[in-house]
Amino acid sequence: MISSTRHWTTWALLLGILLPAAVIDALEPIPDRLVVLTFDDSVASHHSVVRPVLKRFGFNATFFITEGFSFRTNKQDYMTWDQIADLHRDGFEIGNHTRDHWSVNPDTLGRLREQVEAIDARCAEHGIPKPISFGYPGNAIAPAALPLLRQLGFLWARRGGAPEHSYEWGRGFAYEPGRDHPLLIPSAGDARPDWTMADFLRAVDQARDGRIAVLQFHGVPDRDHPWVHMDPVLFNQCMSHLKTQGFTVVALRDLSRYVDPSVAPLQPMEIIERRKQTRTEVRFDGRILSGDTGELIPARLYVRDAAGGWWFAKSSSMTEPAIRYERKSSFSADSVEMHVTVPARPFRLELPPGRYEVSVEKGKEWHPLIQEIDVKPGMSAVDLRLRRWSDVAREGWYSGDVHNHRNPADLPNVMRAEDLNVALPMVDWTTVDTVAPAVSGRGFPGAYGNEPVYVDALHVWHPRNTEYEIFTTAGRSHTLGAFLVLNHRARFDRPVFPLAEVVRQARVDGALIDLEKHNWPWSIAMVPLLGVDLFELANNHHWRTDFGVRNWADPAPPWMKLPGSGNGIDTELAWTHYGFETYYALLNCGFNLRPSAGTANGVHPVPLGFSRVYVKVDGGFSYDRWMRGLAAGRSFVTTGPMLLATVNQQSPGEAFRMEQGAVIRLDGEILSEQPLESIEWIRNGQVWRRIEPGNEQTPSGAYRTRLRGDMAAEGSGWLALRCFERRAGSRFRFAHTAPWRIEVPGSELLPRREQVDWLVSRVESEIVRSRSLLPSVALAEYEKSLEAYRKIAAKVR
Repeated sequence: MISSTRHWTTWALLLGILLPAAVIDALEPIPDRLVVLTFDDSVASHHSVVRPVLKRFGFNATFFITEGFSFRTNKQDYMTWDQIADLHRDGFEIGNHTRDHWSVNPDTLGRLREQVEAIDARCAEHGIPKPISFGYPGNAIAPAALPLLRQLGFLWARRGGAPEHSYEWGRGFAYEPGRDHPLLIPSAGDARPDWTMADFLRAVDQARDGRIAVLQFHGVPDRDHPWVHMDPVLFNQCMSHLKTQGFTVVALRDLSRYVDPSVAPLQPMEIIERRKQTRTEVRFDGRILSGDTGELIPARLYVRDAAGGWWFAKSSSMTEPAIRYERKSSFSADSVEMHVTVPARPFRLELPPGRYEVSVEKGKEWHPLIQEIDVKPGMSAVDLRLRRWSDVAREGWYSGDVHNHRNPADLPNVMRAEDLNVALPMVDWTTVDTVAPAVSGRGFPGAYGNEPVYVDALHVWHPRNTEYEIFTTAGRSHTLGAFLVLNHRARFDRPVFPLAEVVRQARVDGALIDLEKHNWPWSIAMVPLLGVDLFELANNHHWRTDFGVRNWADPAPPWMKLPGSGNGIDTELAWTHYGFETYYALLNCGFNLRPSAGTANGVHPVPLGFSRVYVKVDGGFSYDRWMRGLAAGRSFVTTGPMLLATVNQQSPGEAFRMEQGAVIRLDGEILSEQPLESIEWIRNGQVWRRIEPGNEQTPSGAYRTRLRGDMAAEGSGWLALRCFERRAGSRFRFAHTAPWRIEVPGSELLPRREQVDWLVSRVESEIVRSRSLLPSVALAEYEKSLEAYRKIAAKVR
């Protein structure tokens, strides 16, 4: 590793030797893009994660060592002294962070020497030189400590970004030699769990014109102190940026090459006070409250200024942080999702004076709130009250998002904020046909086990879900499509082909197979091959923001007569109906597909649970009961309305055997946040009856339409109910039930000729398109799928 050749100047200063002018003149000019990396608290990931990354890039760094917290007993989260010695032998600097992580303040100065010398002694025991760099524990500073720190042999001491910036934001100023005291060096950035690359760039871009960006990190990751955790993936990206952009990356001690540590301002706090005066931001607190009970509630929060810029709140709680979510569509610049999910704690904002629009949402069953606030000095706290318009859990309906890519560490916060009962994250994920999901590196590493994880009694996620989403085939960019394996136990250590092996393992584990989206190139072929259980009727192209994924994958056939241009992929409404028509064609072929819903939140610009499936659970909520209900089709999917319907007093998913002309009785209600535009009975894929929305307003501000009516059975088939809700800006929300199945003796359900011919042609065209790239076993499976559709087609006159 890097080792400074100018440390003789450092030791001269420690020994009190007066350096001649010629030596001072020998200091190197401070280059632009000079960055110091520092890591606090002796976290285990410093050795296991940070060390190999820094060595790969050839960077130096300072590790500030403490035996505080649970260092002595918790070796899962903290390094051993042998590991700390490894860092020293690698050439990294070991700094002093006090024995017990004591804050430096007037009350602790009397024991500061004892705290420092204890770490010095432990360093000596392990062959580590006496540290010359000090890190202020908790970033608290006391000017009265400076003479003592100098007496204790420190040349450099790093603090945080406070008091110029609030601690929560992890922001700061670059070090300005000559203006900043060398024992009060500010952090230009202090990594936080909600940091993005933009936060990192804000810190390092200050390294110019004689200023040095000193960065502060804690664990990468940090399990014991989650409020200062940094994501390892982002850390790698940040270090890669430093390398590719030509930054000079050093330890704190290496500043001796550029800066004379004996030069200090007479008034060390002057620059700090001056910086504070230059800042105009207003800091204020806010609360999100239930309009019914007045209690603090978790929710999703948006803040936008008059120019369209986005701002992000922090939680007032260090142990329950707000979680920031920033996603922009790669398909459309107008499709963005910029929010934080805040826990049931007050939030904090730090904004320049001006007018802002604040929006708050919480899942599907709470009225959204949009409020303008005028930010100015001295303003009081802001209270934001949400009203619930529906509570279908009281009737046994519980919601889930069965397709998301959210980091499991985020889920306790986000699920509560979104009022989402079940989440199935894709912990394993592959995009290459020859790579198994368990070893692809695309999912979330960690020892998650194979049991559901209860956040609390009503919120649970399961870690064993896998996505096969194939973009690379035979080493070439050649998209096949995606399907999900949900609620399995063993990880999938096999690639996608042969499909039969994937299916075999899924069935052994009692898993469900979800088609994901309807117009991937291979989607239609997969249905008979995989024995698909679930069809994502509300999927990850349904967004809160503008519909962004246009002209994607295979277009719809003309016979569907879809809105817009008719291709089914140019507008949100056309996309939705394209999914409906595909689903109906497959149901008419006899495939027992139950509807599901997912968002790909974590990848796409959409909140977790924006598309969700509600499942009827009898006997009280549990994960196993919810999954059984999902598998049975006791469900409806929605992006908005609550569609609570029964047929002959049975929930969706029920199968009936009845005589021709027997009474089919519809009961129930639909609740919506905005008035419904249409309600339609679907029979065997066609609109059978239309129901005029009642849109009776309830005391909670919802709109209710009561459902009641009798119809006669007209042969075998299936029934479902769907509805659409008007929204501003030509947007809409919809809901769709799972089908009820009707068997009438002597009558057989068959698809329409155009439906089955299209399904056959989809498989035929995919075989032609992929023949030269697929292995022989996959081609044989595709031919088997084609044979299944041709047998169905042969029945249709």
